[in-house]
Amino acid sequence: MNKKKHIFSTLAVVAFLFLAAGSAKVNKLSCGAFNHTSYGETGGESDYYVLLNDGTKVYGDRKIKWHSGLIVKDVIKVDDQKFAIKDTRGYYANGTYFGRYKHEYVKRIIHGKLNVYYSEYWVSETTKDASGFTHTSSHLSCTHYVQVGDMGELEAIASTKDIKEYVKDCPIAYEMLDKKDKQIRKAIRRNSNYMNEVFIAYNNNCK
Repeated sequence: MNKKKHIFSTLAVVAFLFLAAGSAKVNKLSCGAFNHTSYGETGGESDYYVLLNDGTKVYGDRKIKWHSGLIVKDVIKVDDQKFAIKDTRGYYANGTYFGRYKHEYVKRIIHGKLNVYYSEYWVSETTKDASGFTHTSSHLSCTHYVQVGDMGELEAIASTKDIKEYVKDCPIAYEMLDKKDKQIRKAIRRNSNYMNEVFIAYNNNCK
């Protein structure tokens, strides 16, 4: 009886892992898909502020610091005021706004009805050659996010198909993406702002 339970438990775990792998999004958007330049945004009363979940802006005069991890508290600090990261929506520093995604902050590169953010990080991969030697290599990877309005939640996007869902009610923006991936990559090589302009067109009332 115990043996049967063990077999069923093992099958259940395998099935779960298979479904999880099948549902995971494959990131098809390269780091170069967008122009990541953040054009100076106006901070208002100060060059630094933390935006709380209720919309309150807590202004400061000095550089904002934050840290997050397994052995430290997830905290952001502006001057002498500290806040739990989960209680914030983002922060503004020196012309750039950073929105909160889970327990970290990501850079906003497009601001409007639809906001676009991105984060970058290094990914390490370990492989073995035919002789059994281990080799480690690293490459830069990026994730892009879309936010509906300034108070919406950030959602990770992994492909032009994801983006088309956000801009489908704007024919101009939609048509820019209604192409084969190869054609879109070619358009980006010609114009580094191509993907940005999809959102700019949407945010400009489809003009």
